[in-house]
Amino acid sequence: MKNSWNYLRANFNLRKVYCLMLFSSLSLLVGFQACNKDPNAIGLDLKDRDDLLNAIFTDTVTLVAHSLLEDTLNTRNLLSNLLGVINDPVFGTTTAGFFTQFVPEGNSVNFGNAPQLDSIILTLRYNGSFFGDTLNPFVIQVYRITEDISSTETYYQNKIFTYSSENLTYQNEFCLYPRPTTKLMLDTIVEAHARIRLVDELGNLLLRNSSQMISNEVFKSYFKGLYICPKPLANNGSIVNFALTSALSGIQIYYKNDSISRRFHFPIREQETVRVGNYEHNYNEGNISFVNHVVYGDTLLGRDILYVQSTGGIQTKIYFPHIKTFKDKNRVINKAELVITCAEEENSLFPPPNQLNLYRVNNKGETNIPLLDAYTSFWGGKYNSDTKEYRFSITRYIQDIILREDFQPYIYLIASPRSGSANRLILKGTHPADLSSRLRLELYYTEH
Repeated sequence: MKNSWNYLRANFNLRKVYCLMLFSSLSLLVGFQACNKDPNAIGLDLKDRDDLLNAIFTDTVTLVAHSLLEDTLNTRNLLSNLLGVINDPVFGTTTAGFFTQFVPEGNSVNFGNAPQLDSIILTLRYNGSFFGDTLNPFVIQVYRITEDISSTETYYQNKIFTYSSENLTYQNEFCLYPRPTTKLMLDTIVEAHARIRLVDELGNLLLRNSSQMISNEVFKSYFKGLYICPKPLANNGSIVNFALTSALSGIQIYYKNDSISRRFHFPIREQETVRVGNYEHNYNEGNISFVNHVVYGDTLLGRDILYVQSTGGIQTKIYFPHIKTFKDKNRVINKAELVITCAEEENSLFPPPNQLNLYRVNNKGETNIPLLDAYTSFWGGKYNSDTKEYRFSITRYIQDIILREDFQPYIYLIASPRSGSANRLILKGTHPADLSSRLRLELYYTEH
């Protein structure tokens, strides 16, 4: 009995020592992290974000904003690709197409002796999203690319590869009726996708040149790919989104060999092909106020209305011209929110983007630096359909431009995603008729 008691007491002492060591280690870790805190963030996390009773509120900080054309957009190997055309009464015409390579389903392809073509079909799987009026069709044209596509070069939304003049659709005026959410019944029920029959000449060309399919690189040098684009139209139109690297997307050849029906697939593989989105905007077809603002650069119009558009379209530049004076007045920012209000009624053809993003400028003049507030759990930028607003928490950024000389006092507002969507937004300017819904910065600050 005595030995058992000694054992328990020794075991208890060991556990006590272990707990003390663990507590000391945690204390050192917390102290280390505290010593490495960014000095510019001091004051931003000393109090509960909602406990602002002692702070001063203002929403009259001067903002200056105007909309302008966005810089070129990298459209190489996007997660999804846009196709279609929209006639927007405000923004004018936007056209979206893409260039893509294909590879054979396997190497050392053998179609047998004298294969007989039944048909060749271009299939494109929808990813479910669309923009505009999908009740009206648009005409699709398909051309053979005649220029090599580099496996390493960066390509932008205005890139046009050379292509042949012959339209390869079986019907010269092939009308696509977009059905981005409707599954198809083939041998079985399959996911929603578009099926575009191509001319037999292309199918026979591929069937008779299996020697060019000994490797992916040999085939891409021989058959450089296809350019798929819409034809201009008179109605509202639509732009739909395709997942090109889906197993459902590619070229399907249906043929017979020895009276047996067969199929061969040329997929658009993610790691083995290059896809390049092409976007064109004709803003001169928009309304007069929009054209004067965005095309001719009348920045004063930003007092009333502002614009953003994806597909390498339009961004809004927002200035905080007097914010650095807060430093001279010994003011500390406790909370800062940028408030953006939609300026038009929601409609099914041109819904507001679900998400907006902000970008800042670094000391090298680069404008594609995401603006993230690392010292708040709330970032924002999502659309609130009840208030018709977007709100961004930018406390850390405002504090930085007050305290740091290398932070420029302006940011860029863009639609998100920049390339995988055709969304656009009309938003209230800095001095609209209804000042309560203006573009504004809401600040809580304390003075010392």
